[in-house]
Amino acid sequence: MYMKLLQRSGIFFLTLMVFSIISQCKTQERVVKDPFSITENTYFYWVGGKKGTSGTTIKIVGTTESTNLQFTKIYFQNYEYNVIPQIGNMGFILIGNRSSLIKENITVHSDPKQEYGNQPINANKNIPFDLEQNEALLVYTINGKDFYHKVKDVKQLETVTYP
Repeated sequence: MYMKLLQRSGIFFLTLMVFSIISQCKTQERVVKDPFSITENTYFYWVGGKKGTSGTTIKIVGTTESTNLQFTKIYFQNYEYNVIPQIGNMGFILIGNRSSLIKENITVHSDPKQEYGNQPINANKNIPFDLEQNEALLVYTINGKDFYHKVKDVKQLETVTYP
């Protein structure tokens, strides 16, 4: 009788200990503070002087105190932008540019056989993030590890027309 009671209490404490260990091993969310702050975030559409050229330029300006920080990409409006960073004394400017050239030598005909030879138009590249029209995702690296920062309310400037 004492053995059964001892056995039951042992199983109870063992179960309690296992649940305690499992709850301690639960993945904890770790909030990482970005080593920079953003002071300006804008974008504008542009039209080139050559017929059929257009694009988008996004600019993010901020301050940082970190020296081992690298900005690698910006995801914006369903495109991936490579970043051209300009890092100075405690500040940075990131510029991402996307351009497109509309080809004029495309044959459009009611008979699909007449359109043979046309190159397919590059559709928007689906990025692996779900962003609103005025949101961007900034990818930065510290000591070889990637981090992400969502930039909200990217302000649209007037369209620029180049000669």
